[in-house]
Amino acid sequence: MKTDILILSSLYDFSTDLITQSLEKEKVSYLRLNKESFSDYRISLDPINIKMVVNIAEKKYVFDSGLKSILYRQPVFLRNTPNKKLSIDEQLYKSQWMAFLRSLLIFSQARWMNNPVDTYLSETKAFQLMLAKKLGFLLPKTLIGNNLEKFKTFKNEVIIKSLDTVLLIEKDDCLFTYSSLLDIHKIKEEEIYNVPLTVQEYIFPKIDIRVTIVGNYIFSVKITSKNQGIKEDWRTKSRDELEYTDIILPDDLIEKCFLLMKSLRLNFGAIDLIKQDNKYFFIEINPTGEWGWLVDERRRIDKVIANWLIGNDL
Repeated sequence: MKTDILILSSLYDFSTDLITQSLEKEKVSYLRLNKESFSDYRISLDPINIKMVVNIAEKKYVFDSGLKSILYRQPVFLRNTPNKKLSIDEQLYKSQWMAFLRSLLIFSQARWMNNPVDTYLSETKAFQLMLAKKLGFLLPKTLIGNNLEKFKTFKNEVIIKSLDTVLLIEKDDCLFTYSSLLDIHKIKEEEIYNVPLTVQEYIFPKIDIRVTIVGNYIFSVKITSKNQGIKEDWRTKSRDELEYTDIILPDDLIEKCFLLMKSLRLNFGAIDLIKQDNKYFFIEINPTGEWGWLVDERRRIDKVIANWLIGNDL
């Protein structure tokens, strides 16, 4: 069966579930490959003739230079650290299947959301901040590294973040790191010298804003709790404590957001902003960011992505 759309995702990605449901309603041909199940597939990739055949159970899926679009929902950095040594087979599985995903760049004629090359650059927070500054965004003061003496040039309270999303595995627990609000003068050097950190000026009072861009569509939502700005990282609160309210951003800020997307060559991006008074500060952009929790009858991000993959936006 010749297939028009390829989805590269994970078994546990709720956002991808929503997209596939929308594609099924449109009755278009697609195949979803989950990273946990590669060994269950039988794949043959011909890079010279630009063709891939995937056998799953009794079904055969064929991709060639007519492939319309690819949804790439995978980060390119290692996002989890196992609590045990990986076996030789596990190491090979991770490294070689990641190389295989990069090999799919042979389908250069397809529309990517987003391709691994652009995803790699866009996941680099320092590059994001440099580019955002160049495009005219306001940014909080930021330093990266492990030099506590330099960090103490900040005022007392700062935001401490990892350079990249961190997912740690300890026994049966999955540990995710959030941004932390700390007094920089209470941190000891031995607590930070071993791992580089991002230290950022703390802006408060504030309103958190999530901007989700899909192609030419933009969804802007402010995130509050009891109609108030949230002092800490809003992701540490339970969902029933949060309110998501649609807002309209100033025209010049919308223009900057789309310019950032164009500069990073992204067709999807989740942008985090902070509003204080009438000023908007850029925090970061995630090229594989989550959005499923935002979907409702008015915010059909899943349907917009499905239409983009189909090509209905052209």
